[in-house]
Amino acid sequence: MVAVIIITGLCLVSVYISYVAFRKGFTKSADDYFVAGSSLGYFVLVFSLLASFLSAFSMFGMSSFGYRLGFGSLYVLTANLVPLGFLWYFIHKKTFLLGRARKWMTMGAPFGERYGTPMRIVLVLVVLVASVPYIVAQIQGIGVMLEAMSEGIISFHAGLFFVPFFIALYLMMGGMKGAAWVNAIQGVFFSIMVFVLFFFVMMKNGGFVPTMELVMAKHPNLFQIGWAGGKVWSYPMIFGMAAAMCLGCVCFPQPFMHAYSSRSARGLKAMFLSFGGICLFIITMPTLIGIAGNAIVPGLKGVEADKIYGLVAAATMPDWLAAFAVAGGFTAAMSTVNGLVFGNAANLSVDVIKIMRPETKPSELITIARVFVAIIMAICVFIAWNPNTPVAELSIIAFGTVAVTFFALWGAYYWKRATATGAILSILVGVCLNITFFFVGGKAMVLFPQKSLFQLNGFLASFIIAGIVFFVGSYLTTPGKTEQKSLKLFFHPVLNK
Repeated sequence: MVAVIIITGLCLVSVYISYVAFRKGFTKSADDYFVAGSSLGYFVLVFSLLASFLSAFSMFGMSSFGYRLGFGSLYVLTANLVPLGFLWYFIHKKTFLLGRARKWMTMGAPFGERYGTPMRIVLVLVVLVASVPYIVAQIQGIGVMLEAMSEGIISFHAGLFFVPFFIALYLMMGGMKGAAWVNAIQGVFFSIMVFVLFFFVMMKNGGFVPTMELVMAKHPNLFQIGWAGGKVWSYPMIFGMAAAMCLGCVCFPQPFMHAYSSRSARGLKAMFLSFGGICLFIITMPTLIGIAGNAIVPGLKGVEADKIYGLVAAATMPDWLAAFAVAGGFTAAMSTVNGLVFGNAANLSVDVIKIMRPETKPSELITIARVFVAIIMAICVFIAWNPNTPVAELSIIAFGTVAVTFFALWGAYYWKRATATGAILSILVGVCLNITFFFVGGKAMVLFPQKSLFQLNGFLASFIIAGIVFFVGSYLTTPGKTEQKSLKLFFHPVLNK
């Protein structure tokens, strides 16, 4: 019961923070609602972006990954997060500069100006489809942990409504500014709590080294890494998952929304370049907690392993402190849900409704975005009702699907010969291949190396083929008026300074 009280309190505090951050929200402009009036400074930017990606995947999913698959999970994180900040800055510095000049508010805006309206709408719909598994993973993680920590007082299905209700409430009320402040404070909170839990878990068996030795004695397979032949993690498997996560992170709505919301170019640079290091440092803790969990709560299988974060907290800490530790995982999930739901709601209202009805007033756009927040949340809760895929795998499916938009984004900013036809075809082919691989071979085909795909997983094969389609399609088609006109803006000499 203590856990329920603490988590309810955190939800209420989040709603209050959103209200304070955007207390005059009903009289603010669309710019203020969607991109916080481009007013966010270093601290809020860094911790808001950190919190919007450190999710149920990072806390519950990575601890489950560590529990089930061992040390190879850390190699995935390293290969993903070390280059991520630099890749983000390389791509999204133009998002910031052009977004500030052109008053962009959504991730579809650069695609629309570079390739035209059809590309803008395709992009919005693809990102929405790719986001759903990731949002579902967060909501699923929330439900699983609420049931475990409340000892059944709140069932899994009741938990699916409990926290998402509060998330929808403060998103609808506070917009980007409210979401960013909530994220920042939640980011600080769960960063502290994961280190506290790490300390208690490792001290349960005498420290980090004795704990790892105990796990190795019982589960030596969790420490195996190699090319193939009985290894839990093969190098192609590590590379495939890391590539999907890294490229997918670049293409999700959060970096766009934070680039538009940054107060200065220096703040943007600090946010992106510091993200990878901070994120790697923090996510390593849940992964090691999961590995250590094999010596504390043995025998969990499949989606049951998603509970390991809360179970080891309950087994190693006083009840009240365990509740706070798990609440840290909840705030991570909450912050990611609000970032993705809000980004997609903004995309749908500005990039679809505004295009279909140009006469729509800014105040009406805000109302429409709030309605989309509620609709997206309701759909994801419905899908999460019957969980059959662990949180970590669901999240990587989302990253891999959205990663196929990378070529169109890179081409918009850095390749003058890119065409709308090449961009649209590459995205549609990439998404269709992902879906085909999933239905043909299930999650194993899209997540793990396949002999039929030259030891690539389905996502990486889809990504490579999408890239080939992008370049060939662009070379074989002639840039239209929109692409030719956009060159003066997207390749202006001032952007290279």
